[in-house]
Amino acid sequence: MGWNMKPVDFHMELASKEEKGLAAPFTLGSSKSMTENNKIDETASEPIPIIEHALDKIEKTKSFQSLFGWGDNVANRNCDTCQEEIRNMRYMQCNAQNNYLEAEMKTAVESQSSLLGDLIRAPIKSNSIIKASCIQMGMNTKFGVSSKTFRQCNAAGAARQAFRPCISENYFKMVNNSFELVSSCMKDFIAPGKDEETQNLDVRAVYALINIESGFHVNAMSGTGAGGIGQFTAPAIQDVNSNELNAVRISLEGNKNPLCGRLSMELLDKMEPMRAGKAQSCDRISLKNGNPMKNMIYTYAYLKGVKADMNNMIFENKNYKNKFRMSEFDLNKIKRALMVWSHNTGPAGTWTPAKTLLNSFYRGKTVTNADQFIQQMQQYMQKFPASANKSSARRKETSRYFPEITKTLNNIENAVGGGTCVN
Repeated sequence: MGWNMKPVDFHMELASKEEKGLAAPFTLGSSKSMTENNKIDETASEPIPIIEHALDKIEKTKSFQSLFGWGDNVANRNCDTCQEEIRNMRYMQCNAQNNYLEAEMKTAVESQSSLLGDLIRAPIKSNSIIKASCIQMGMNTKFGVSSKTFRQCNAAGAARQAFRPCISENYFKMVNNSFELVSSCMKDFIAPGKDEETQNLDVRAVYALINIESGFHVNAMSGTGAGGIGQFTAPAIQDVNSNELNAVRISLEGNKNPLCGRLSMELLDKMEPMRAGKAQSCDRISLKNGNPMKNMIYTYAYLKGVKADMNNMIFENKNYKNKFRMSEFDLNKIKRALMVWSHNTGPAGTWTPAKTLLNSFYRGKTVTNADQFIQQMQQYMQKFPASANKSSARRKETSRYFPEITKTLNNIENAVGGGTCVN
């Protein structure tokens, strides 16, 4: 499989005659005795449909980009070379084994009313929350090109095994721009009222989690049925549907960016909630079911829920809240770690070792070092697991989960401009 070395060109083209919607006939007068002057007057007062269509397409694109700040060229705080990196991005040359998502993305691009199409058509932001180079690095390295940890959904909603999808320009832009939009809309939901730095660090944590879970591939699927960008399981889907979905709608629809309301309308109001059954696994991965954006929304919603659980169990619990004596920045570091850990362990799976650690090692002591506490949590996950995580395999998996995410994130950030994935 080769790489296309041609630099990406993000110029906007006028609609061509082959594009969908241009077969509409001209609305000319029916009388053949019409004078030339009359013809000139009529065509001058009524725009020709082809020109109207092209101009309308440009205006819609400008409107979308304006709403989401795609044209904002504010200098990057941590990456002076990001614009150049984006211009020089390379994409895969697709083949018959891995091009199975291309036709569906092309249909979305040709649609004038598809949010997914808007995202694929839009250029990549050089000042997005998470640098595009970090997203691309994760997509290229998590799975090999011949990996079959993926599923392809047919028209009936049944999934079959497939190779890793082709990381084409359209596929990358769909994933990257979807994550930027959803993160921009959901960061206040997951960290309401917090400053921009705190919210962006939460987005960085979600990026790191998704990078380990799926490598940002839309249709990654485990043998147990965990699927999509956030590798959702049945209990997590049920939890979001029951406890978080209404709050997500309210948050998105109340966001000052109209595109956030559009996310809610198109993916949560017009579509059915994600179904939890293994037989409905395509709900988690299929583009026609609103993914990858829908799965990303569910990922943020679930993490908001477990973050609230950790607050109730530990940080707002009268028995433990006064044990943490550190800056808000360091306390947020611990909260972020437990939030990410809980994505794998479940809230009880994090609460059990945390409670044991606080009641034993920190009995009569205060927690003053965030990094030390996180390292101790790894040990206590192994020694004092929740009942659901007591098997040898689960002890090993849960204790290593957050450290593995941190290690992978550090490796990626050391390889990108500025030493961080956050702009």
